[in-house]
Amino acid sequence: MYYLLTYRTRRCLFATADDAFHCLQAWQQWAEAHTCNLIDYLLLPHCLQLVLQGRIQVYRTKTLVIQQLTDEELLASLARLGMHGRNYPFCGTYELYHASNCYAALGKAGFYALPYPLSVILKAKKNQSSKRARTVDCDEIA
Repeated sequence: MYYLLTYRTRRCLFATADDAFHCLQAWQQWAEAHTCNLIDYLLLPHCLQLVLQGRIQVYRTKTLVIQQLTDEELLASLARLGMHGRNYPFCGTYELYHASNCYAALGKAGFYALPYPLSVILKAKKNQSSKRARTVDCDEIA
């Protein structure tokens, strides 16, 4: 089963790249402690989103939401997590292209299989990041 974990806070989650990596390490350890694989992620200053594979309780608090994903929702979530493109260093998409600090399992060998081939996931991520880039261009012109 796949889940989308969203953690939102008013407090900034990181100030430096080192802070961001420590935050990601802590959440990766949290996932492992809950017997989940971290498939993909996006870390923003006030929000962290993780796609997890495993079995975890679905729940909602003021700052943390864990929701189960259908296969269709999984692909859409993976695409949204790639919205900053492959050059944003605090996302799983970056790891795919740059072999950075490895937190996400997306695109790496493992004992589990995603319901979509990597090529389909990458296409969805690329489409999402190009949509975001066009939106920014339009805003800048206006």
